[in-house]
Amino acid sequence: MVRIGKIELKGVQNLHTEEARTLVEQRVPEQQGSVFQDLGREPVTVVVDGLLFGEEVLSTLETLRVAHAKAQPQSFAADIAVGSDLTDVVIEDFRVRQVAGYPDRYRFSMRLREHVEPPQSMDAALAPVNQDIAGDAASWSDGALGAAGVLQDPGSLTQALLDNPDLIHNLDPEALGAAIGDNLDTLAGGQLGEMIDAVSTLDPEKASGLFDALGKAGKLGQMLTKFIDEGATLLEKFKPLDQKFGSLIKAFSGGLEFLSALKKVADKAGKLVGDLKDLKLPEGLDRIVRGERK
Repeated sequence: MVRIGKIELKGVQNLHTEEARTLVEQRVPEQQGSVFQDLGREPVTVVVDGLLFGEEVLSTLETLRVAHAKAQPQSFAADIAVGSDLTDVVIEDFRVRQVAGYPDRYRFSMRLREHVEPPQSMDAALAPVNQDIAGDAASWSDGALGAAGVLQDPGSLTQALLDNPDLIHNLDPEALGAAIGDNLDTLAGGQLGEMIDAVSTLDPEKASGLFDALGKAGKLGQMLTKFIDEGATLLEKFKPLDQKFGSLIKAFSGGLEFLSALKKVADKAGKLVGDLKDLKLPEGLDRIVRGERK
């Protein structure tokens, strides 16, 4: 059985293949024999001779002639091709003659050559790589622009991280610490707390680096004074960082806790003085409270 494309050739009388390898002979001076370099096998050639007959013989001839004229690759199957890589062929040569006395009988001879799809072009092979590179470049560009915007306006850090959490990878802790330190006068304590919370949620290590940068810039004391009014809330936020990164944040948390307690004492003392001032005491006792002598 021989099949070319959708056509089954039932009248095959002769079928043989021609298979060869390309060997380049390299002669060795003053040595007997030669060394052969194998450049691979050549395309398999199949020669088919036989008869075409039947009511649809003219349609078969037309199909084979069109395939030959346009060099269209055709699938190929034959017992002789078993065990080879031959799956597609191109009709290299096609000869037909009508058998005298038989209106629907033709003798044919075909020479088929193995067809191999051309390799993918270099541009096509690189297209997925270039697409990935372009995507990475665009992502990096967006992140770099976003990071530059945050450094120019540190107050926008929290919203920027909410809109694009990947922005955290483009932020340098030292540069961010310097930007925050330079703008402390314009940043409220609550705003600073939200910024630190946003950074520590996405990358605790960068939050620790941010504290290091602020400490080196001598800005932690100024931050402490801004955090006094909301010390308890911020201390809760610092606990995860405190356990992981230690000394600097412990010192900051301790200072914040101390100043918060000190403020509470001062507030209570001020309230007490106000209460005593408004209190009406019996004559003589009020002089003692004010430290006056009789």
